[in-house]
Amino acid sequence: MVDEKAPPAKQGLHGWRAAAAVFGCGSLAAFGVFGVLVGVASLFFNTVSSGIATEADSSAQEVVPEQTIKPRDSMPTESLDLCGGTIPQVNEVSSTRTDPGGNYSDPGEGETPRTVTDECAWNVIPAGDRSSVWVLDFSYASFVADEEGNEASSQAGAYFDEGVSLIDDLTLGSRSEGSAGVADASHYVHGLTEEGTTVYAMVVRSGDTVYEMEFETDRDFSSGDLVPVSLFEHERDALVEYIEVRLGILGPG
Repeated sequence: MVDEKAPPAKQGLHGWRAAAAVFGCGSLAAFGVFGVLVGVASLFFNTVSSGIATEADSSAQEVVPEQTIKPRDSMPTESLDLCGGTIPQVNEVSSTRTDPGGNYSDPGEGETPRTVTDECAWNVIPAGDRSSVWVLDFSYASFVADEEGNEASSQAGAYFDEGVSLIDDLTLGSRSEGSAGVADASHYVHGLTEEGTTVYAMVVRSGDTVYEMEFETDRDFSSGDLVPVSLFEHERDALVEYIEVRLGILGPG
């Protein structure tokens, strides 16, 4: 009996194995190409994004220089008349001017140095007490230009400080003081005089203009009672509002 030899095993991959191998190789090749494309695209977008970010950073670092020199606005001669032109327009304050006037001073447009000044006195019937008559002394100095024709902010600052010192030197009982909370800077003092009247004095700086108000209660009928600050605020605020509007239109600084 002849022994039959088992047929030799086939070499290589056949059937589904072969198909799988071919598909696997094709897939690997496809994924390889795809990977290269993704890498190139990623490099491109990273480069573009980096460029945009650099431009954005450089733009953010650009600083617009701040204007440090304020031009001197043209202000016609005798146009900043607060005593004669502004205070009489304040309908919210019942007031009558008592001084003869004639204190207004203005060197004129184009003159250097140029400082506009005036002072005036008023009888005021307060909104909170119609039976009383208060006295209001008002004065101001508007520093338009220094000797070289430039802004005179340093002079305005020094004048404001001097005004604060003067009202701080007032001898008053039951005294209070502090910022009045108006304009660029302000300071007030409030208290009883030796005669028994109440004084509310305030110095205000608005731009390069400094003005002062001093209210004093009825001198002919001094009660000796302290009139609270709140009763002065109606007249004070009404006057400040009109003055600030006028200074905003014409005032230097």
